[in-house]
Parts: sequence; C-alpha cells; structure tokens
Amino acid sequence: MARGKTPIEKNIIVVDEQGNEYEATYSRRARGLVKKGRARFMEENKICLACPPNMILEEQQMNNAIDNKPELTAADILEKIDRIASDIDYIRDAIRAIGAAEEIEETASALVSIVQLREKTNQQIIALYAQMYRDLCGEAEG
Repeated sequence: MARGKTPIEKNIIVVDEQGNEYEATYSRRARGLVKKGRARFMEENKICLACPPNMILEEQQMNNAIDNKPELTAADILEKIDRIASDIDYIRDAIRAIGAAEEIEETASALVSIVQLREKTNQQIIALYAQMYRDLCGEAEG
C-alpha cells in the first residue's frame, strides 16, 4: 500500500514593514528569505520582508486612447477593406507554384487549402472592419 505524501502548504504569512500583507509562502522559501537577509521572522508562521516587492500588484486602468497614434476614421476602414478585396497576389503565386511543381495534384491540393484559409481570414477581417465602420458611423451620428 503506497503512502500518499502530504501536500506542502503555503502557511507562512508574508508582510512588509508597512503592514501590507502579501500572498502566503512556503516554509522553506521563508527560511531562505530570512537566511539571505531579505526578511525576518516576526512569529513562527509570519515573516516581514526587509524590502517589499518593487511592483504594483493592482491592475492598471486601461486607457482607450493610444498615445501618438492617429484615430482610425471611416475612410481608413473603407480603404483597408478595399485593399483586402483587391489583393490577389497570393492567388497568382499559388497558380505559379502549381505550374512549377512536379507533384501537381498534391501541390494543388495544398495550395487550395491555403487559399481557402486565406479567404476565410479575409472574410473575418472584413467583418471586423465592417463592425468598426458601423461603430464609427454610429458615434459620428450620436
């Protein structure tokens, strides 16, 4: 009968000198911090960090405005959609590759799959741009 190991628990409370409490840690980790002079034991199950972590533990507020980037206009979105619709170079490249291939059937099959995936991606991008366009036009009217 195999004996199960008891899971190690994070049972050492971690605080800094200002009394801020951090996530609990493992006993071995706490002893290592104390040994290296980064913390001191305050109680049997509590250590105080000599220097608290140099990071902000709270989530940052996201700013909708992106610095140094011009705002996207409805004309920009329509231009991007038009660029996708007029880009057929990848189809021409696929046709050239089929013509140059020794194994035409396998190459053609692979290239058909690539073109289909590219078209599906283009459709999704155009749908995104269309929604952005509707949102922009709706904001302009409002």
